[in-house]
Amino acid sequence: MNLLFGEADGRIRIAVAGTPQGIHALSVPVRRDGANRAPRNRQGLLSIKEADLVAAATQPAYQAPQHIGTRDLIWVLSAKRRTWATIVARFGTKALDIALSLVRAGGVVLRCEVDDDLEIAGPLSWRLSHSWALQAEELLQELRGQRDPDEVRGELLDLMEAVRELGQERELLTRCQAGSPLRVPAGTATATEAWSAYEAALRAAAHWWPRHRTGQRMTAKELAGLALGGSKMWTPARQAAFENLVAISFDHAVDEADVDIRVRGPLSWRIGPVAADASVANPWVALPAGALRLIGEVEYRARGVFLIENSDTFERVCAMADITSQWLCIWGHGYVANQLVSLLDWLRPARLAVWGDLDADGVAIVDDLSRRLGRRVHAVGMDAELWRAGPYRWQKPEAYPKARALAARMAEEGPADLRALAAEIATSGESLEQEPLHERVLPHLAALLEQVPDDV
Repeated sequence: MNLLFGEADGRIRIAVAGTPQGIHALSVPVRRDGANRAPRNRQGLLSIKEADLVAAATQPAYQAPQHIGTRDLIWVLSAKRRTWATIVARFGTKALDIALSLVRAGGVVLRCEVDDDLEIAGPLSWRLSHSWALQAEELLQELRGQRDPDEVRGELLDLMEAVRELGQERELLTRCQAGSPLRVPAGTATATEAWSAYEAALRAAAHWWPRHRTGQRMTAKELAGLALGGSKMWTPARQAAFENLVAISFDHAVDEADVDIRVRGPLSWRIGPVAADASVANPWVALPAGALRLIGEVEYRARGVFLIENSDTFERVCAMADITSQWLCIWGHGYVANQLVSLLDWLRPARLAVWGDLDADGVAIVDDLSRRLGRRVHAVGMDAELWRAGPYRWQKPEAYPKARALAARMAEEGPADLRALAAEIATSGESLEQEPLHERVLPHLAALLEQVPDDV
């Protein structure tokens, strides 16, 4: 019996182009009438949209690939299911090779998308095989209890080898005697006596220094995910050791957590074999703003970037092919986060347009974005005539004085093309949201965007 796969009902071997050597593709069953059945259309023909990749031959109950280290095996075994995005975040460009080696070893079942030509389009997720899942708890106890000190030190030395800033720490670690227990070497810049904090600081710094050297930023969660085995692995002791090692305060060394942005338009993002194509996403695709510019490959071919403040308006614009075929439309949860600003600065779009609420805050957002990017940001659908027609949203009485003061300041020093609007708002402090303007702006939106000039 093939120990990799216990449930056979509804699963049949299928011929799928791109199936790797030593691996079989099986159909993913559907649940019908209380039983697992092969997926078929109304004509009774197989309808294959996904496939599970399994080992072609029966494998031992547990025999891990030799090239996968202890820490990575612990990570593999610590969750029964992983999304492909999580796997790529862990292994980067090696993700597919590692996944396939685990499939061949009988460790995981890799689920892949299948396109209309019956060709593997890319991985979606994996799950532990029944054999490995049943043994996972015992295997994890064994692996965690058998960390060979020389192997651990060897891993750290390998990590630090190409990082010149860690040369002194590497020299200290090489002086540790073979076979000795894991002890923090004297003289370390981490200023800690706890091995867990010392090791975490070295691993994090080995990932952090090469990016810092080239001016690239990382979030705390991103760094922890890459170096420490999980986004929640930072502790006060580990943070302090890392700070001491890199001689920069933690909050200056790393950024806040990444934020997802919704994107529709001519942009694709590829991490290894996985691609997210915002030009064909329906209705949009969510991408991490920070990681988008730091990890993988981005193909950007839009005429410009169009930022939209409200989600309902963004949804409506996503359905307008004449706009999404030319403009990269972005919704960033209603505010301009640091990661989004960095992404825009990195993309350097020839045209940058924004459509926000017609209120003091909306004008201030355009002004703030323009200042942070050091370039003009063109507002569309935001003029005094539209604002005068209303309807205005209800606000608490105490909001009006603050809005009038902000609008008055924007009328003096805000973006030139929004000063007339700001002056109108300053008289009353009223606010007009985007949604009531859909019928008046959307029919003319493509023409308004066409008038946005190149700035780069």
